[in-house]
Amino acid sequence: MVASSRNITGTKLALIEAASTLFAQKGFEVVSVREITGLAGANVASVKYHFGSRDGLMDAVVSRMTTPVNEERLRRLEELEERGNATVRDLLRAFFEPLLSQIQSSPLSEKLFVKLMGRVVGDRPYEFPDELMGQFREVAGRYVPAFMAACPGLSSEDVVWRIHFSFGVLSNTLSHGELVKKISAGKVGDEPLATTLKRVIDFCEAGFQK
Repeated sequence: MVASSRNITGTKLALIEAASTLFAQKGFEVVSVREITGLAGANVASVKYHFGSRDGLMDAVVSRMTTPVNEERLRRLEELEERGNATVRDLLRAFFEPLLSQIQSSPLSEKLFVKLMGRVVGDRPYEFPDELMGQFREVAGRYVPAFMAACPGLSSEDVVWRIHFSFGVLSNTLSHGELVKKISAGKVGDEPLATTLKRVIDFCEAGFQK
């Protein structure tokens, strides 16, 4: 079962935070339970007690990242639907900006959070649990018709692919931002994450045009 991090305190929270840090630094496969409990100041049996298994702890880490983002995506979409006539840009902002807010409010540093997100997208060795997949399906089920309304002529399949490509752009940008700085020979420097996100939205907005 996926554990929500809301109202979690004490050893359980310490384990989630320690695992988040270590998974971001080293990857999901190589971090041991003993490393996690050592950083958290807990005993090895506490992982089984609180999460059932190491995999359960992994799910709790991912849920802590994604659940608030998905909830905020749905809340913002509801606001757009009440207002009416949402544009592609409105929808992209509602879809992407909650992730920026989560990065900024995370106890992890921005760099570590981005690394962890990249590992969740690219390195995780097994499927998301049903509860998290249900969240993603709900978000997709709400956003696809909204994008279709904003882009008359696009099929649901077209929109799903464009959302997928757009998320890939954001994920790659966040995960490999340092590489861009290195290969640009000084043309790209440090900038606020909000500025980078605006660049991503500009690009993805154009990608929704027929």
